[in-house]
Amino acid sequence: MLRRRVTTLKFNGYTSEPINIDNGIGQGNPLSMGMYQYYNADLIDIPSKPEESMMAYVDDSVMIAIVKSFPEAHEKLLSMMTRAGGVIDWSTLHNSPLEYSKLTLVDFTHGQSTKRRSPLHLLQIVIQPAKSTRYLGVVFNQNLNWKEQHARTIEKGTKWAMQIRRLARPTWGLMPGNARWLYISITIPRILYAIDVWCVPLYTNGKHQRGTVKVIGKITTIQIVGALAITGSLRISATDALDPTAYLLPAPLLADKACHRVVLHLTMLPKEHPLHRIANNKTIGKIRHHKSPMSSLLAAYKVDPKKTEKIPTAARDPMLQGELPFETSIAKCREESIKEAEHADEEVQVFTDGSALNGMVGAAAILTREGNPPCVLHLTLGPEDEHTVHEVELAGILLGMHLISTESHGSMTFVMGVDNQAAISAFHSSLRNLAHHLAREILKVANRVQKRRQRGKYKLTIHWTAGHEGIQGNEDADHEAKRAAEGKTSDKQTLPLYLRKPLLTNPAAVKRGFHKDLIKKWKSEWEASVRGQRAAHINATTPSKKFLRTVSQTELSCVNAS
Repeated sequence: MLRRRVTTLKFNGYTSEPINIDNGIGQGNPLSMGMYQYYNADLIDIPSKPEESMMAYVDDSVMIAIVKSFPEAHEKLLSMMTRAGGVIDWSTLHNSPLEYSKLTLVDFTHGQSTKRRSPLHLLQIVIQPAKSTRYLGVVFNQNLNWKEQHARTIEKGTKWAMQIRRLARPTWGLMPGNARWLYISITIPRILYAIDVWCVPLYTNGKHQRGTVKVIGKITTIQIVGALAITGSLRISATDALDPTAYLLPAPLLADKACHRVVLHLTMLPKEHPLHRIANNKTIGKIRHHKSPMSSLLAAYKVDPKKTEKIPTAARDPMLQGELPFETSIAKCREESIKEAEHADEEVQVFTDGSALNGMVGAAAILTREGNPPCVLHLTLGPEDEHTVHEVELAGILLGMHLISTESHGSMTFVMGVDNQAAISAFHSSLRNLAHHLAREILKVANRVQKRRQRGKYKLTIHWTAGHEGIQGNEDADHEAKRAAEGKTSDKQTLPLYLRKPLLTNPAAVKRGFHKDLIKKWKSEWEASVRGQRAAHINATTPSKKFLRTVSQTELSCVNAS
């Protein structure tokens, strides 16, 4: 696989002759990331005792020794380096010379410890203990605090906020809308990088505010610089009015949103993931002393991992992707979709739909056969902050598939109308996204139906039917889906086995609901403030993008917009 490989060098308009690669993979090769996981896998197997461990991310590796004294820890590290099959042997065997000058030694202990730190003696070099080191962009301090990381975060945020300020001058440069987009896409991600490790969201404990108060306060200062650049306001502008005007979520709420998103990701981990057991530990959020960042986050947000949908490690065989027990058809335009529905000549027609109404979501499916009354199934999935519309659309298809599987007549041609293109397209994906557990169940039912009926004559087509275009079956399914959202559910015995028990909570719905709550909280705090009440006479929609849309018009110059 790695034989007969060549690479070329290009610079200043010059292209070199092909150069043979006799070691490793060419730089920029898309295989390099995956192949390196096999290349350095032996490093992870070097630790052989309970107090030894090792972790690696591509070419960044860390050896860890957990013992009672630093000299003993150094002996363990030295052993892992020099033992047979250790790091030095791996380096020689894999033709990957170690850069000893890049090795860093950090002796971790709590701040009150008086233990003496001594150097680590290798044959090639003597490594002095460092006070901190950076790994994957996060600074780890020898006293197990995050002071250096906080300082680095503030430095990065200030640097990029000032860069955007230079690009958005009051008299020339970016328009406010573009400056906001730049701030959100560049500055904020650099500030919030690894925030789940070094930040505890703000919360009130009695009369006092707890959490990473000081750092979030400095992030607020950085955001003021960004908001001034976006709005083109004067430096003496009221700081509490800048975020609502620029429509930037305040720093405390921004940190809250980022940390909540991380907790959701932890609860979505499959059983095969090494953090699954820790995230699902009932006591992880109840630790009082020596809290880890993960325990602090899980304690701050009451999200039950057992009730949250998981992302599978592998959902389906990649070789089977595209092999479906039915055909799919998505028309190029609404007019073609209407024509397909009008000229459908299949014996049995099924229409499905999902709906959200008054904070609840539901799905329905209707099976029609000429000369027979329609068969209808309803299902109320639950609150809108636990399930998505995409999820109920797939639930509707599963209901329709169940109606087809229970059809007792000898019909062989079926057509299913679905008014959601994303739900149909999901069957051609790897089925590893949220709500795709329903798509996997649909395929199982469809395969059983295909095997039970005569494969040569049986045919099922799922096609997109444009919604609200007067297609009778589609309109009927929409009406029944609204009834399901209002609470109507068919008898359990008539539903598919998979839908007879409550579905797991969809993290996407939880994230969306949490964001709505943050916006609502922000809006209520602004409206309750003195300046917010005064500003309501000028623009009652604040916080919103109305001001930015007004001053970002192409007809306005930067001078007039500022």
